[in-house]
Amino acid sequence: MGLPRGTEHYPGIDDDPRTRFLCAYEKGELIGCSTLQIDEREGCRFRIRGMAVSPEHRNRGVGSSIVKELQEYASSKSSGIWCNARIRAVPMYRRCGFVEVSDVFEIEGIGLHYDMEWK
Repeated sequence: MGLPRGTEHYPGIDDDPRTRFLCAYEKGELIGCSTLQIDEREGCRFRIRGMAVSPEHRNRGVGSSIVKELQEYASSKSSGIWCNARIRAVPMYRRCGFVEVSDVFEIEGIGLHYDMEWK
C-alpha cells in the first residue's frame, strides 16, 4: 500500500503453489496483506514480501497479527523467516522477534530498509 497498483504482483512467485498469502479484513474491507514465499537461506526457508497495512489501520496491531500468523506457519515447517523491512516497519518486526542482520540499505523507488530475520 502506497505503491502503484500492479507492484504487488511477483511474477514467478505468485503462481508458485508453495507461496502463501495472508490478508487482514475489517468489516469486509482489505486492511492488510502479505506474501510468504520460498526464498531459502541459512535457517530461513521463507521470505515475507508485499507486507502492507492501510495507513488508517497502522499502529493498531494489524501488521503484528499478520506477521505472527506467518511465524506460526513457518514454525510448523521448522523454519525461520527473513525480510527486507522498511525503516518505519522495523519496530513492529522487532516486537515480533526479528533482528536486523544488515546495515541500512536503499531499495530504489521504495526507500531505506534493513534485512531482518526471525529464527
